[in-house]
Amino acid sequence: MSLRHRRSHAAALALSLVFSLFLAWQRAVGASQVAVADELQRLAAANGFEVSGLRHTTEAMGRVDTDELYPRLLELLGKFNSVIVQGPAGKIERVIVLGPKVPVEAPPVTAESAPVQGKDGDIVVHTIRQGTAHAVQVSLEGESGQRISRTLVVDTGADFVVLPASLLAQLGLPAGAMKQRQMQTANGKVSARIGTLPGLWLGDARIPGVQAAFLDDAKLGENALLGMSVLGRYRVTMDDRHGLLTLGPK
Repeated sequence: MSLRHRRSHAAALALSLVFSLFLAWQRAVGASQVAVADELQRLAAANGFEVSGLRHTTEAMGRVDTDELYPRLLELLGKFNSVIVQGPAGKIERVIVLGPKVPVEAPPVTAESAPVQGKDGDIVVHTIRQGTAHAVQVSLEGESGQRISRTLVVDTGADFVVLPASLLAQLGLPAGAMKQRQMQTANGKVSARIGTLPGLWLGDARIPGVQAAFLDDAKLGENALLGMSVLGRYRVTMDDRHGLLTLGPK
């Protein structure tokens, strides 16, 4: 084969390789983009769970990279405030889309709201992996200093720490003295009680004066959220590989 023919052959092979890689990239990108509402309906029919609040996902497109149900739902719902209700065996029973996530202005840090800092000024806690989300074990401090352990999903899209209303009595918080706030959910507008926890503990660090929204248990399901009334006070770092949440001074 002449030098000219060898060069032409090499150029053709290179062009073919580039074209093949381009087609593979197109297929990968196209396959991962789905209509959120359509995919939620398909998954609900295939896996026997209920889904509500689809009106919030109209025209929304989502990127999905896994076929496992729970992680796939988390990917689809990444841009929305939502609740995934699971039964005792972990089977998904219901998905509630509450609405799109919106940027939240962090509350100001005052002398009264400054937490007791951990080593080197950081609060570092281990996380519990839930699909692609992370949860942390916290202690909720009640009016008499009693503590209730709870697992909260870390969610920067939630304005407050979000808890089930059934905890009010256990925490000794007077529901009648709390502010009532209308919140839009998949089942329409519902009344939430907005109050203040005396403290929330992350490991050995106590964060005082934490605003929390208490929703009816049927609306919230088994999920509770660690929202911006805590996270907004800090510089937040998530170590996905080692499962660590670090809250550092801003």
